[in-house]
Amino acid sequence: MFDRQLIATSSESLAQVEPTPAVTDVERTLQLIEQRKGYGQWKIIFPGSVMLSARAADFYGLDADTPVPLQDMVRLYHADDRGKLLTLIAQALQDRRGFHCRLRVERRDGQLRMIETFADLRVRDGRVTELFGLSRDVTAAMELELRNEGRLQLVQDLVGSLPTPIVVLDDRLRVMDCSVHWLKAHRFVERREVVGKTLQQLFPDMPADQAAEYDAALKGQTIKTRRSFISPTSGTAVPFATVIAPWFVADRKVGGITMAIGWSEIATVKSAAPAPQAVDDFDGSLLDMLKTVV
Repeated sequence: MFDRQLIATSSESLAQVEPTPAVTDVERTLQLIEQRKGYGQWKIIFPGSVMLSARAADFYGLDADTPVPLQDMVRLYHADDRGKLLTLIAQALQDRRGFHCRLRVERRDGQLRMIETFADLRVRDGRVTELFGLSRDVTAAMELELRNEGRLQLVQDLVGSLPTPIVVLDDRLRVMDCSVHWLKAHRFVERREVVGKTLQQLFPDMPADQAAEYDAALKGQTIKTRRSFISPTSGTAVPFATVIAPWFVADRKVGGITMAIGWSEIATVKSAAPAPQAVDDFDGSLLDMLKTVV
C-alpha cells in the first residue's frame, strides 16, 4: 500500500547559511507548527541516538522520554523503505545535504502509517553533529488520494466503454479520457490523438461562447447547452443537447469537467435527412450517475 506515493529526495542544506535573526520566539514558533500543522520534532545525535518530541514519538509508537537508538527507529520503517531512509541519511552526511521523504512506518502496534519528513543537518567545525527535522503523519491524506485515484480510474474505465459521446477533462481542460463515439463525433480515430491535449490544442478555432461555458463549468456550474457534432455515419453536423458538468475532488474542489452529448441512438440520421431538433428530455442522468461515483 502507498507504493506509488513514496518520496525520497535530497535537498540543499542550510547548514552553511548564516541564520537570519528570528522575528518571533523560535520555540513558540515550533510549538505553533506542531499544534496547527501536525508536525513533530526530532534529531539524531551522532553516532546514532534519536531524540523525539512527544508528537513525533507518537507517530512511531515510541516513548518520548528516553533517547532511541537509530537502528531501532530504522527497523520501524517498512522493509522496502529502510534502504531509502539509510541512503538519504548517508547522502546527508557525505554531501552535506538535507532531504525530504515520505516513507512507510510499521508501528509496534501493527499499524501501517505514512510518515512525511523534512530534514537538515547541523555542522560544527566542519563536522556533522546532528541531523534534525520535522515529521508528520500523512496517512489519512494519502488514503484519500488513493481513493480519489481509484474513483477517477473507475470513471475513466466507464467513460471509455460508454456507447455515447462523452469526454472527461481535467481543470486545465486537458483530455483525460473519452469514449470512442466522442472521437468519431470530432473526426478523431484513436485516443492517443487527444489524451493529454487541451481543448484549445484540439480545437484552436473554439468559439468564445463555448470557452465561456467551459469556464463556468470549472467554477462549479452545470451547463446545459446545444452543440453541433459530426454524425459518424452521415458525416454531417447534427445539433444535440449537451451537458457540461464539473467533477469534484476533496473539499468540493473542481477537479475538471465532464461533457456528454445527449443522443440516445448514435448516427441514426442519414445525410439527406433534415437536422433533428434538440433532445429536450435529456436531463443529464448519465452525469448524475458519474457524480455518485466521483
